[in-house]
Order: sequence, then C-alpha cells, then structure tokens
Amino acid sequence: MDRLRALRYFAKLAQTLSFSETADYFRVPSSSVSRRIKDLEADLGAALFVRTTRSVSLTDLGKLYLDEIATALQSIEMADEMVQAQSAAPTGTVRITAMPGYAELYVLPALQRLRILYPDIEFDLNITNQILSLSNNEADIAIRASAALPDQVIARRLGGHAFVLVASPDYIKRNGAPRMSDDLSDCPVFMYRTPSGVLNWQARKGGIWKVIDLKPKYVSNHGPSLLESVVEGRGLALLPDWGVATEIADGRLQKIDLEDGRLSTSGDSEFGVYLLYHPPKFRLQKIRVSVDFLVSDLQSATGKL
Repeated sequence: MDRLRALRYFAKLAQTLSFSETADYFRVPSSSVSRRIKDLEADLGAALFVRTTRSVSLTDLGKLYLDEIATALQSIEMADEMVQAQSAAPTGTVRITAMPGYAELYVLPALQRLRILYPDIEFDLNITNQILSLSNNEADIAIRASAALPDQVIARRLGGHAFVLVASPDYIKRNGAPRMSDDLSDCPVFMYRTPSGVLNWQARKGGIWKVIDLKPKYVSNHGPSLLESVVEGRGLALLPDWGVATEIADGRLQKIDLEDGRLSTSGDSEFGVYLLYHPPKFRLQKIRVSVDFLVSDLQSATGKL
C-alpha cells in the first residue's frame, strides 16, 4: 500500500466527506479512493469513516487520527513545494483572507498588480469578516484589523485602524456639526454590523468608555453603502480612517472632532491592520514573494494612517 497516498486521500475525504469530490481533486476514479481508504483501515485495524448510501462521516477514531496526521501531512507538502520551487518561477496556489472594505479598496488592486508580476501563481482570495485559521491551513495569508495578535504568527503592520467621525460638507452646512458626544443622539447616523452585532459607538466620560445611545437610520455590514450614504449628505458615520482617507482628501467628507473627546468602537484598544502568516510558510517561494509584495504595496497605500 502506498501509505502516503492513502493518508492524503484520507485527509481530503475527511474534509469533503465525499468520495467523488476527493476523487475529482486527485483526478482519479472514486474506486481508487475507496480502495485506498479500505486498505488504510485494514492496516490500522480500525474504521475511520461511517458510510451510508447517503453520507460519509468520520468516526471518533477517524477524528483523532486526522488530528495526529494533519500537521505531518502539511509539513510534507511544504517540503515538497520548497524542493520543487528552488529552480523555478513561483507557482502554486496562495490562499488569502482579507476583511471587507479594506479588501475592496486596497487588497484587490494590489492583487491585480501581483498577478501580473507572477502569472504562474494561482490566488484564492476570500473576502470575509470570519477569522479563517492559519494554523489549520484554511489560509496562507490573512489581512485583519486587530489589537491582540495571535501567537506563533508573523504580523507585519500595514497601517492604522482608528475610527473617525465624518459627514459631508453639505450636511454640516444644513445641520451644523455636533459639538459634544451627547449631540449624536439627535443626529441621523449610519452604523456597521459585524458578525458579532452592531458596532457600538463609545465616548470616554469620567475616565470610562460609555456606549452612546443612538437611533441609526441605516445599519449594514456593507461598508461602501454606509460611505455612500454619508457622502450623499444623509447623516454621520464612524468609519475607519483608511476607508475615508480619499473622501477627506478630496473634500467630499469632513472629519468632525468633538469637544468632549474622541469616539471609539473598542475603548482604549489600539487597533492596526496587519498581514499575518506562519513562519514556516515563508520558506515557500510563492508565499515569500506574495508577502513581500503585499506588505510593500499596502504599506505605501495605508502605512501613514
């Protein structure tokens, strides 16, 4: 039995829970996958999957076995890629996850330039607020806003992630700008919804951060629509500085500083935008050139914020 091939089939089948999808991935008949799995189970003397006519699922022993071999398989794949790539142009797939808004404004244009430089690399970009795991190999590179960085990763700072209160010059001309945080309760505001809920606005009073009681006119997890509403003069929004830098620079928006202190969505926590990756993966040529390019390009775009 080709043990390594059987283990690779096993790991992929554990992910897809489909013999046909696993067979398509390896470009082999489904019977080949089934035969290798049966040989592996016979060699181990244990059932790794429960099979019915409608479904495939891991047994408890199968889950334990997957946990034990996953890191080893990943190390083998990385070693294979490193050896194969030493004398060739960067190739293979680079999986990137990036947060919405920042991805549309900065990552997508940077990725277009990167694809021109390295046409043999396949890029898989997942734009999401969900935290995909670097350790579990769900992504190779993650671009996130964070104040507490995860352990065992390299974090390259791309720029700031402070929230600023903005309105259009037309709105301010018609309604005036709020002077105090309490004034915001009577203003039309637009608020962002995260996977955990609406992102509350906070003001520091008496040394304590307190949530402002607001009645938003519009709530969405789609940042561009919030920005459009503010640019059109419909109200105010508290948005990331990198998300409104262009509009402030060209005069379509104005930053509003309150007299009783700054606003926040996270209290005293200092957020930044970071590019994250695991150190061993940087040895892969495709990851190294992608990381170096993206850090340089995105720092140039947002590093001064």
